Amino acid sequence: MDFKVHVIDVEAGLNVVVLDDDDAKMLDVGVSDRVKIKFGKNEAVALVDLARKGKHGEAMLFSDTAAKIGVSEEDTISVEAAQRPASLDYVRKKLDGGILADAEVKAIITDLMNEELSAAELAAFIAGVYTRGMNTEEVAALTNAIYETGDKLEFKNGPVVSEHSIGGVAGDRVSMIIVPTMASLGIKIPKTCTRAISSASGTADTLEVLCPVSLSMDQIKEVVTKTNGCLVWGGAVNMAVADDKLIKIRHPLRLDPEELLLSSILAKKKAEGAKTVLLDIPCGRGSKVENIEKARELAHKFQTMGSHLEMQVDCIISDGTEPVMNYIGPALEAREVLRTLEGASSGLLAEKACLMSGVLLHMVRGISKEEGYRIARYELSSGKALAKFKEIIGAQGGDPKIKSEDIKPGKFSSVVKATAEGRVHHIDNKSISRVCRAAGAPADKGAGMVLKVSVGQQIKEGAELYELCSSSKEKLDFALQQAKHFEVVEVEQIILDII
Repeated sequence: MDFKVHVIDVEAGLNVVVLDDDDAKMLDVGVSDRVKIKFGKNEAVALVDLARKGKHGEAMLFSDTAAKIGVSEEDTISVEAAQRPASLDYVRKKLDGGILADAEVKAIITDLMNEELSAAELAAFIAGVYTRGMNTEEVAALTNAIYETGDKLEFKNGPVVSEHSIGGVAGDRVSMIIVPTMASLGIKIPKTCTRAISSASGTADTLEVLCPVSLSMDQIKEVVTKTNGCLVWGGAVNMAVADDKLIKIRHPLRLDPEELLLSSILAKKKAEGAKTVLLDIPCGRGSKVENIEKARELAHKFQTMGSHLEMQVDCIISDGTEPVMNYIGPALEAREVLRTLEGASSGLLAEKACLMSGVLLHMVRGISKEEGYRIARYELSSGKALAKFKEIIGAQGGDPKIKSEDIKPGKFSSVVKATAEGRVHHIDNKSISRVCRAAGAPADKGAGMVLKVSVGQQIKEGAELYELCSSSKEKLDFALQQAKHFEVVEVEQIILDII
């Protein structure tokens, strides 16, 4: 059947065509059935939706679908019923606990990329992986299939390394120290970073205070060729695109199957061109991995997967029970990173970054981890890492002359104080994120938190626990209200009750 096109100026995120109910009956299709849309030589498979008061002979297309097949308002398209994709049988197979062959995994990802699977069908696949798991061969097939869905970085001269944390720890900006440290030693390290999903800031959000992070593939290659390193937002480039589509489905469901975590991280590391990868698995209360036993299991899985993908993958297990820095939020973190590189701060951030750099040097150069640590410490203390960081900032379009004192947090601030005497028992990463986001982070670069206490510290009633800041007085007030519901700093009281 032929239809006149009406374009809806909204992006649906997948191919959808809205038909009049009577027209759909003539095509013998219903809601969520598939049809093939043709316009000249262009065609696409779309999911059907119905309009009760639609116009006979009119097909409504969302703007992204219309652009894909090159149609405009009042153009004529042909629509015919389409076959159900075979990949749905493979989704069902996984739900039933079956083992998927390489070709079956690839078919699911191919149909995902062609937008032939609905959000519900993709959710069923994710649920199948979550409940039934995947073996090593399946995860390798999934990783390679995701890797093939985007652009890749390739560098011919010298080793290419990368590092990544599975996340969940506030203020963990070691990447911003590791990248210039390794790059200053002549080792290529093209680092793609993430933006915050539920945290106060991602590495990309923090670095954006200093320079642009949305670079094209050609710009990334140019920066790395010039400086040996980069820190860019992975969402701005076409790398491992299928993973981003899967994340959009996983996030609202709060489903994070271990197998999808493995494939997500390693597909992107492979797309960076890295053959040597160091992964950080924080564990402990408040982090994504609750105990060291589970962290070790995950580390072994990463290593096994790495060997299947012809990548050398090592893992460190770090303490994720409390923040890496006392400064949380984009501007505050950027300022503290610069202070660390300038030598004005020598806390946990510098120590962790140098330890991880030492492991990377051991992996790529074969020296001992201790020697690697000493080399990394020298690059940091001598100012070479700072010089390289500023070179990278300049190459990415920022001001290479920027100093830590140039960065200012939001102008509105308020201090939260202890309501009782006791010992600081725990500083909670998740509560920090919730309160900082209430203050406006990460969209408001100046929003965030400065912690005033540390775990184990004995404090008195009225002692300053942390300071909140924001560029908005209203959002600061909202954050202070939220702080009453989320216990950022847990104080273990001496007397629990009097009866």
